[in-house]
Amino acid sequence: MSRVQIRYYIFAFLMIFSVNAFANIQMNLAMGTSSPQVENPADFSFVDLKEPELAMGYSAEDLWIQIKLRNDSPTTEKKILFLDSPLAGRLSLYGADGIAQISGPGVPLSRRLYPSRLGAFPLELAPNSEEVLYLKRSSHHALNTKVQITDEATFLNAEETARAIFFFYIGGILSLVIYNFFVGLATSQKDHISYAVFALSFGVTAMVLHGVFDAYLIPTNTFVFSNYLMLFSSISLFTASVFVRRFLNISKSFSVGYYGTGFFCGLAIVTILASFFAPTHRELFIFGYWIDLSIAGAILFFIFCGVYSLLKFKNKLALYFLASWLVVFIGTFFWIASLHGIVKYNSVTQYSLLFANLGEMLVLSLGLAYKLKTLDREKRQAQQAAGDKERYHRLVRVLSHDVANTVSGLMYHSEMLEELAEHPKVREHAQKINLSIQRLDKILHSVRNEEVVYSLKSKSPLQSVDLSVACAEAVEHCTWQLENKNIQIRCHVPAGKCVKADHSALVNQVLLNLLSNAIKFSASGKSITVAYVERDEHIGVMVKDEGIGIPPEELENIFKGKKLFSRRGTANETGTGLGTTLVSDYMRLFDGVIEVESVHSAAAADSGTTVTLLFPKRLSTT
Repeated sequence: MSRVQIRYYIFAFLMIFSVNAFANIQMNLAMGTSSPQVENPADFSFVDLKEPELAMGYSAEDLWIQIKLRNDSPTTEKKILFLDSPLAGRLSLYGADGIAQISGPGVPLSRRLYPSRLGAFPLELAPNSEEVLYLKRSSHHALNTKVQITDEATFLNAEETARAIFFFYIGGILSLVIYNFFVGLATSQKDHISYAVFALSFGVTAMVLHGVFDAYLIPTNTFVFSNYLMLFSSISLFTASVFVRRFLNISKSFSVGYYGTGFFCGLAIVTILASFFAPTHRELFIFGYWIDLSIAGAILFFIFCGVYSLLKFKNKLALYFLASWLVVFIGTFFWIASLHGIVKYNSVTQYSLLFANLGEMLVLSLGLAYKLKTLDREKRQAQQAAGDKERYHRLVRVLSHDVANTVSGLMYHSEMLEELAEHPKVREHAQKINLSIQRLDKILHSVRNEEVVYSLKSKSPLQSVDLSVACAEAVEHCTWQLENKNIQIRCHVPAGKCVKADHSALVNQVLLNLLSNAIKFSASGKSITVAYVERDEHIGVMVKDEGIGIPPEELENIFKGKKLFSRRGTANETGTGLGTTLVSDYMRLFDGVIEVESVHSAAAADSGTTVTLLFPKRLSTT
C-alpha cells in the first residue's frame, strides 16, 4: 500500500529488460521537472541519468523524461517503450512533430495508446536512425520506476504471467473473505466480519496499486481507480486498526494499544477525506507522505501490540498475529534478495511480496479458526458445567428444603425423648442425639443460604404461587412446634390470591422462617395470626404474633441482611440467625417488600411482632 508495496511493480519485468538483450538499440535518459502548466520541454533543462531508474516523491510538479534512442540495426525495429510502474499516472509522449500521444495508468484503458495496465507506447525505429522523445508524467503519486524497451511478444508474455498471478491472488483473498464473512454471520462472531472487511479492503488496495482494476476487472471510460490509491490505502489502514484491536482483544486495560489503534483510525480518516481532492488538487501531495508515514508507524505499532499481548496477557492469538508478520518479512527478504542476485530471480521471487501478503491473510484466518474452535470448546465446557451445577443445586434444594423438615421432626422427638427418659444413661444419649441434630440443622441452614446466593445469580423463572396453599403448607410443617408450646394459629388467606415466586422457597425459606420465629419468641398459650393483605400496588400476607417482640436496636436492620441476629426463644430455643437473612434475600428475588413492626416486652405489656410480605400486583393474579 505504501512505499513498500509501491515497489511491487519493479520486479515484474526485470529479466527481460537488460540493455544487452537489445544491443542494437541504444537509449539515453535525462530527467527534469516543471509546473503543470509547462507544455514545452525546451523551457527547462534536463539532468542526464546513468541508469534507466527514476525516483520522484509526492510533488505538485510534473516529471519530464528525455529519451534519446539510436537504432544501429540495418532493419526497422518495432518495440514497446514503457514505465514498469502501475502508478506512472497520466503519460504524454511527444515526438519530433510535437504531437502528444496519451497513455498510462492515469487514464482509462480505452484512452491509452497501448491497452496495458502499464504506461506503454509502441515505437517504430528506422534503420540506423536516431530519435529524441519527451515523456511527460502528470500524477500526484510518488514514483519509483524504470524506463524499459522490449519487443511486443516478450511484453505481452510478461503481461499474461502477471495477469495469472493477480487472478490467483484475487481468488485466494476472495476465498478467505467469503469464508470468514459467512462464518461470522453463522456464528455471530464479529471478529470474522472484521477480518473479512479488512482482508477485502487490503486486497482491493493491492489490486488498485497494480492497476488490476483499471486494466482487468472494471475498466471504465471515465473513472480511474489508481488515481485514488490514497483512498483505498487509508481505508485499509482504518480497517486494519479496527481488526487488530478486535483480533488481539485490546481493551482499555491495555491503554496504549486501545488508544493507539484509535489514533491510527483518526489518521486514516483524515487522508480518506483528503484523497477525494488530491487527484485534482496537486498541492495536497503532502497527504501522500502522511499516509505513508501512518502506514509505516501502524505496522511497527501493531507488531508492538502483538508482542505486548503475548508477553503481558499470554494471548495465544498474538502468536498467529506475529507469525503473519513473519510471513511478510520472509516474502520481503526473498524479493530484496532476488533483486541483488542472492537468490534466483523467477516468477516466485519477483512476486514474493504479493504471495507474502496472501500468506499473511491465511495465517490470520487460521488464527480466527483457532479462536472459534477455542470458543466452541469453552462453550461446551460451560454447558457441561452448567448442567453439573444445576444437578448440584437440585441436590442442595432437596437437602435444604425436604431434609430440613425431617431434621426438625427429629429434633422435636429427641427433645421429647430427653424429657421423658428416666434412666440417666438414656437421658445422656438423648442429649447427645439432640446436639448432633442441632449441628446438622445449622449445616442445613448454611446450605440454604448458599442456595439463596445461587438463586439470586441464576435468576431462575418464577411461578404463580397461591398464597393460601403456601400458607397452609407452612403451617402444616410447624404443627409439632405449635403443639409443643401450646400456641394457637389462625390462618385467614383466601384461595385464588396468587403471586410470582418460587413455591418451595416461599414455603420453606420465607413463611416457615417467619412462623418459626413467631413460635420461638411466643410464650405458651399465645396465638399467631396469618392474614391476607392488599395495598394499592401490592398484595401479600401478614404474620402477627404476641411474643416478646424485637429490641429497638435490632428492629431497623433485622431484615436487611447486614448482620446475623440470634436470640434465645421463650423456651430457651437457639438458632443460627440465618432465618431473617434468607427471608430478605428471597423477597428481593421475588421483587417483594418486607415491612416489620414490633413492640418489645421491655417497653410495653402488649408486646408482639407483625411482619408483612408484599408482592407486586403487576406480577400477581387473582
